[in-house]
Amino acid sequence: MAQNYEKLKKKPVGKMIAFGIASAALYTTLLMNQSAITALFTRGLWYAALPIATAFAISFVHGSFTSYFWSVMGIEATKKSLRTQPEVTRTYDRERPQPQPRLRARV
Repeated sequence: MAQNYEKLKKKPVGKMIAFGIASAALYTTLLMNQSAITALFTRGLWYAALPIATAFAISFVHGSFTSYFWSVMGIEATKKSLRTQPEVTRTYDRERPQPQPRLRARV
């Protein structure tokens, strides 16, 4: 069954290339315009949110590229539905330790 799944699944080569180009463009833009970006990000007030938004955007694009790259290379996460043997839950009967009374000094 796993072999049929691999044959039917198409590899996202186009998406990998598109996100790779976008990731390279974002990194290039960031590194080529460091002084202008630093001046913009340090203005204060609402401009302080721009570094966070930039980090999220770069992280999303680079993460998508990496995910598609590994999919094209054929490395996928293990799917629970593809497992052949169900997991066996084992229950062990253990004695529960009884709580010990504490010694307390009374004055």
